[in-house]
Amino acid sequence: MKGIACVKYRGSALGAGFASFDTLRDRRPAAHTLKAFVKDERTAKKVEVLFSANSLRVGESSLALPPQQQSGGERLGIWKARVETSDLKLLERVVDEVNTNLLSSGRIEGRIFSYGRHVDVFKEVGYPLEVARQYGLDTSALTADAWIAHTRQPTNSPGRYPIWSHPFASMDCAIVHNGDISSFGANMQLLNSWGLRSHVGTDSEVIARLIDHLIRTEGLSIAEAARVLTNPFETDASEETLKLMQRYRGARLDGPFAVVAGICDGEDTYLLALADRSKFRPLLIGEDEERFYVASEENQIRSLSKNAKVWAPQPGSFFLASVARGMIETGTYRDVSSGSSVPPTRPSESGVPAFDAAGAEFHEINDFLRRAYRAGSGEARIQNLSGQRYLGIGFSTREEANFRREFKVELHGFPGNCLANLNDGVSFEVYGNVGDDLADTMHAGLVCVHGSVRDVAAQALQGGRVYIRGSAGNRAGIQMREYRDEKPCLIIGETADDYLGEYMAGGVLIVLNLGGSERPVGNFVATGIVGGMIYIRGRVDARQIGLPPQREDIINYLRVCVTDGTLSEGLFEGVSKLPYPGERELKEKLPESIYSRIRFLFYGTRYTKPISSAYRNLSSEEVESLRPRLEEFAAVFGISSPENILNSKFTVIKPNEPGIETPVPPQELPVQE
Repeated sequence: MKGIACVKYRGSALGAGFASFDTLRDRRPAAHTLKAFVKDERTAKKVEVLFSANSLRVGESSLALPPQQQSGGERLGIWKARVETSDLKLLERVVDEVNTNLLSSGRIEGRIFSYGRHVDVFKEVGYPLEVARQYGLDTSALTADAWIAHTRQPTNSPGRYPIWSHPFASMDCAIVHNGDISSFGANMQLLNSWGLRSHVGTDSEVIARLIDHLIRTEGLSIAEAARVLTNPFETDASEETLKLMQRYRGARLDGPFAVVAGICDGEDTYLLALADRSKFRPLLIGEDEERFYVASEENQIRSLSKNAKVWAPQPGSFFLASVARGMIETGTYRDVSSGSSVPPTRPSESGVPAFDAAGAEFHEINDFLRRAYRAGSGEARIQNLSGQRYLGIGFSTREEANFRREFKVELHGFPGNCLANLNDGVSFEVYGNVGDDLADTMHAGLVCVHGSVRDVAAQALQGGRVYIRGSAGNRAGIQMREYRDEKPCLIIGETADDYLGEYMAGGVLIVLNLGGSERPVGNFVATGIVGGMIYIRGRVDARQIGLPPQREDIINYLRVCVTDGTLSEGLFEGVSKLPYPGERELKEKLPESIYSRIRFLFYGTRYTKPISSAYRNLSSEEVESLRPRLEEFAAVFGISSPENILNSKFTVIKPNEPGIETPVPPQELPVQE
């Protein structure tokens, strides 16, 4: 309850809920607990009759009708009963039949929303803590192996009835979900082909039923089902995974999503989290000595475990852990042994205005900052931050002539999304990690983060400097641009994930890779870049830069050249043995006429422009240009002289030189004789 209450601003009064999972909930292997929303006693009786008609005897039933309507939604009664059966196919078919009957002819009489042996669902119309009070969770001593929770009704649902509230359960699996599945139609068709036809119309319910059916009926392991659902990029998938994805192609999820699922098979309880292949929805993983955590924002995890290790899964991945087996899949190729721990704080100085942010709203913090600035103080300190958004947004030290002076703000804790957006001259120093969208459209000033930052840091940065001692998530530095005489600079101390510098149009972006990672950045670096420079310490594989074609497409194209006699078998065999035949390797190994044809695959559209990249030492001009910024970075974070960094090899990425034209389609080029 504490963890989900932290993000009440993400939700609405139209739906919330909880689900628990426990191997010891009922030791009887055939005992299922049915829970259904019903309109009245007549509806409850109808459900019992329908079960009896299918040879399933209902026992130990109870009915609780709401005393009154709740504002913002329409309350239904909750019918609860026990059914004992070992025929899970029959139970699933009957539940589907009953639910179809309760939603027929446009009427909403109710819905069976939980029918497992080891799962229990508590959901209603309202905010999370309101729902918790309705079920007595706020005063009960209930415990379980795992819990999940959610706030806000599903996308594209009216939300006024609790049947549309999260979580959604299918047998002993339940999920909560943030996103909007574009594969909904294909997913529904697959479920219909399996005989599952009663749906409330939300993609969240569809995901729960897919997970349950793939594991329980189709016999896939949880990891196999997760790989199918996350639908990873084909170039990163094994042959076995590709075959599995082809077989269950109707189950693959597409579109933006973050899913958290609990699964219990009676022997073990699992916590599963899925991230879409572009990671368009926030998702963080946490771990301490006792528990695993999954959340949308770091403050949710910190509210339960202050010193937990926290990391982000990579796009198209999944996290999986269980009570008996511990961590099974971390969700990332990066080392999570240290995680994103809490950075050390700096002792407070006397005379510096301070504000205790515990329990404070963001506008209270921003009001304090403006008062401190206008009072003539050159500094201010904010303590005990826990996820507050919009801090320092739109703040300017140049807004009025009478107040033009330097202003430094120390932030201790974990600021939420949109810190220092539109910053225009303020210096922010953060002793902690920062949420999404840091320094968006910043004009001037300095932002220093002693921890790590999440997704979309320094978007549209057009002035000032952003220094990050740790790592950055996806889409760091996208759309950076130079504005008049301003040349922005973003320096990341450790690593960055996918889409670094996407659509970059100016400025300097540096990834120092101080930890010596073999993979300092993710995929699609500099996709669509038209200006600026990117320096990445270490070698970056050609497949990670821009939007290269898939290996299979390149090999198939060359195979056609062999078939039409324009390429020899020997050359084809040499190229086909390369792990990934990049543009540079193709230029070296192929005749010019063939290379000119296949280059179209790399730059064949107006959305894919040539990118210049080289792994090399910095030139003397580059060293002198970067030295002031790296010295400032080193001074802020207590790093020794940056000379070793400047003498290292970098992968240097920039737009191709002016005058290089995008190749014309291959059919307009000469063919080798």
